[in-house]
Amino acid sequence: MADVYHSKNQENFLLKIKEEIKDKFKDCNKIAIKIHFGEPGNKTAFKPEDIKPITDILNELDIDFFLFDSPVKYNSLRDNPDSYKNFAIKKGWGRLGEIRTNDEHIDVKGENLTYEVCKELIDADAVLVISHVKGHICTGFGGAIKNLGMGALTKKTKGDIHYGGEPVFVGKCIQCKACERACPLGTLKVKDKPVFGICYGCSNCVYACPNSALKTRINYFDVLLAEGAAIAQSKFKKAYYISFLKNITQLCDCESDPGEIIANNHGFLASTDGVAIDMAAHDIILENEGEDVFLKHNKKSGTEQVKAAEKFGMGQSKYNLIKL
Repeated sequence: MADVYHSKNQENFLLKIKEEIKDKFKDCNKIAIKIHFGEPGNKTAFKPEDIKPITDILNELDIDFFLFDSPVKYNSLRDNPDSYKNFAIKKGWGRLGEIRTNDEHIDVKGENLTYEVCKELIDADAVLVISHVKGHICTGFGGAIKNLGMGALTKKTKGDIHYGGEPVFVGKCIQCKACERACPLGTLKVKDKPVFGICYGCSNCVYACPNSALKTRINYFDVLLAEGAAIAQSKFKKAYYISFLKNITQLCDCESDPGEIIANNHGFLASTDGVAIDMAAHDIILENEGEDVFLKHNKKSGTEQVKAAEKFGMGQSKYNLIKL
């Protein structure tokens, strides 16, 4: 059972983070900070000032670092290394340290896919995974697992995961419309059979079908994402996780418009375990909000990815919450 540190007080949290980094990264010369620089137009994604207190600690401890994210598959300034890096610099991230945004990788064969894991993270002495917990249209919510299951992999593998979670009609439709109701985009319509419109491959409709008339192309999105995250982590020399529970929007930081704020701010988390920190984030938000805000707004609670990541050996969903 992993320890997960939680505090609503940033000063107390940073004191603990300094102790943890000093201990966990004491033999490291250069570490990677796995971060999401935010989609152009997004107002609630991380800003450099959010992360500066942590990079200040690294500088104080004389630990060299760079900030990293991989390019995305969809059309965006973030879809190639050069324009993504330039965008991040214009947002002010370059004032914190060196920025790297490339797609260099090694191939790692998994149970479902061959995953292209970013070489920058593999070559670093350690990876500090800093995640913004928020909603996500494909997984219900996104935290550390999503940060690695997308951001530690190449744009090709990102596309493979989305494609692999897409539904295929294979059986008899009983016209119950459970799949239609489960589609977070509202683009799936049942006529004589399901008719698929725009699809991100969330696999919600496959989960929902009571007659097994739908299957995924490869496997559930949550399973593919979790396997990618677990495989990426397995290639890191060391890893440590920090999560921010603030600006919790309906949608991901990959959206220019992430939608409404669906939960209050609930502080900061830290752990050596990427599965435990996501489970703790999920529990804290639901307990304090009094309802499953992710299921309500995205039609998926989000624990599917956590359970899958645990099965792939990324970490443990049981945790010991230590309040600072």
